[in-house]
Amino acid sequence: MPHNIKFATDLVTFYAPEYWGGSGDMSDLEAVLATNGWDPLRFWERILTDVNDAGLDGIEITFTPGNWQSAIAAYGSAHGFADALASHKLALCSGYLSNRIPGTHRYADIANRDDHGVLTEMADNYAEFLATCQSDTMVISLPLRKSLLADQPLFVDAQSAQTIADALNRIGYMTRKRGVKLALHPEAFSMFRNSRDVDLFMLYTDPSYVHLCPDTAQFVVAGSNPLDIVARHRDRVVITHWKDATGPAPLDIPIDESIYDTQVQWFAAVGQGVVDWPAWARLLRDINYQGWAVFELDAARNPVSDLRQIMSYVKGSLAHIYR
Repeated sequence: MPHNIKFATDLVTFYAPEYWGGSGDMSDLEAVLATNGWDPLRFWERILTDVNDAGLDGIEITFTPGNWQSAIAAYGSAHGFADALASHKLALCSGYLSNRIPGTHRYADIANRDDHGVLTEMADNYAEFLATCQSDTMVISLPLRKSLLADQPLFVDAQSAQTIADALNRIGYMTRKRGVKLALHPEAFSMFRNSRDVDLFMLYTDPSYVHLCPDTAQFVVAGSNPLDIVARHRDRVVITHWKDATGPAPLDIPIDESIYDTQVQWFAAVGQGVVDWPAWARLLRDINYQGWAVFELDAARNPVSDLRQIMSYVKGSLAHIYR
């Protein structure tokens, strides 16, 4: 497997306040960093050093504070960040597109046509950065659903899917002009969460411009089988997120601003949940997947140790399946 798949981690892995000398959950991270004296260069250098020490090949950057703007603040430019990655013997495998509008506290809504222009511009600027750093993949997710019995329910139907698909196609076209592929990533409580959602949005988007980033854990927590989904949409897969899960979450779980902290209870490190990893490795082998496996640990307190343990499991239990 190491000959066919390269291994990375999402920066969310390093978002535990405890890792930075504080306490609390991910929502407290920026305050902890500010209290300790926010220094972008120190932030990035610690993460890059630890990713290398964990034995990985690369990283996926994400939302603040580990976003592309803070990387530029740390190293002066995209070229400077690319040089820093190279000095740590790492690559930038991908970047997650946050919908927070730079310089504001407002989040663009892909389900609102009025925000499609600003999202496309944000993606274009981001794609230029990624391409400069020799990364060819941008990951995007969709808005949260509403709670099952909300007073004003949110229906993910053909009409809403078409609106979102129009934006995804436009964004995907713009990033492709920069040499960067757009990949839609599932979130267990979002509008793109399970097998039906994948079928719907893969149908409504153009396969030349919109691809798939399957996340094993997110699909399991949403009640779907990631292997079935990937087998069915194998031609759309351009990057993979590897994470384990303990099983599906209840359908009636309240969905609000705290859901990202709540959902962690169903997640687990690779090899410690219900995902059939040998079958996953065989599937990737059979579809001739050659690319990145991105590990995400959701604010790990001991990320280097945890990532090493995952790599040990992958090398010991899966590598012989896919060489």
